[in-house]
Amino acid sequence: MKKIRFEMENPPAKVEDMKRLEEHFCIQLPEDMKQFYLEHDGGVLPKESRIDEESCRLRHFLSLEHQYQEQDTTIYEMLKWQKMDGFIPMKYVPFCMDEAGDFYYIQVSGEEYGTVYYIFSECLDDFLNDPKGEGLIAHSFSEFLECIK
Repeated sequence: MKKIRFEMENPPAKVEDMKRLEEHFCIQLPEDMKQFYLEHDGGVLPKESRIDEESCRLRHFLSLEHQYQEQDTTIYEMLKWQKMDGFIPMKYVPFCMDEAGDFYYIQVSGEEYGTVYYIFSECLDDFLNDPKGEGLIAHSFSEFLECIK
């Protein structure tokens, strides 16, 4: 798995935090994502980080459930809101935010388990109608990490 350089890195996640998140939301995170979070529970990326030349700059990986900086949100909080509003199905877990405030999600159930998508908030309906055509970024968390330049 590609090592990611952070401007500010959070301490590693705890196995208990991961289990609590999975149990609370009835999800199963992919193994490569779990391994990444056991090394660093999110963090701020260097300013030049992006997926490709045309994409917005990546801002940070969300932590599982600990808010390390006041302005950060967590995967736990995002899933709580997602469950309440019902716009985005719970099979998509947000984990990375870009400078525009949009998120990268990993699919945690179904046929496309482990696939990473970018959901542009203004095109949510398009994404929900055709996830593979609207926002497919990588077929695994590890492949997503390899895309970061």
